[in-house]
Amino acid sequence: MDWKDGIDGNCASETEEMIVNNVRAGFLSNKEILDDCMDYIRESYPEEKDKITSDVLAGVIAGCREKYKGDGRQENFLKLKLAFENIRRHGIITQHCAGYILSDGCDDCNELAYMLMDNGVEVTGYCFYTMQDVERLIRFGTGSPLYLAFGNYPDDVTPEEIGQIIVKELESAGFSTEWNNSADTRIAIENMVWDKEYNSEREKG
Repeated sequence: MDWKDGIDGNCASETEEMIVNNVRAGFLSNKEILDDCMDYIRESYPEEKDKITSDVLAGVIAGCREKYKGDGRQENFLKLKLAFENIRRHGIITQHCAGYILSDGCDDCNELAYMLMDNGVEVTGYCFYTMQDVERLIRFGTGSPLYLAFGNYPDDVTPEEIGQIIVKELESAGFSTEWNNSADTRIAIENMVWDKEYNSEREKG
């Protein structure tokens, strides 16, 4: 019997998509994905919440994790991680998968920036991508760009200067980029292949 039998079609398809996207994004544990799905069902489809047990969804998530298991090398993501580490050396906050949409990412970066500034740390700008950006990569596959949002904090550093630093570090890490040097345009990492995998031990670091 399929776990979706007897469940509202929209609820089932949206929950399944949520599971697949989060597994393939590689940032959340099985329990975190399960909790998010159960919260989503309770909030968006309360009439279905008693038809889907956490044990059933846990099995769906585990099966999906096995289906999309990669080779563990994460070559592209580790390049991106290295580039972000080097970008941070310029006083630029970097955030992987910062919220779902751009406003979420800006809020996360601002919160971190003000905390750091209050502790005497110099912060010149920010750089992030969102879960929505990762989902776009997953949906359209190889050849799609990963878009990075960026900006500045102090008045003596322009957003264009922050963008130039980000592009330089991305290209030094081995990525090809596209950007028109405008503060109003996000930086694109061209032909990004998403290969991050969740690893409980690695994520602790």
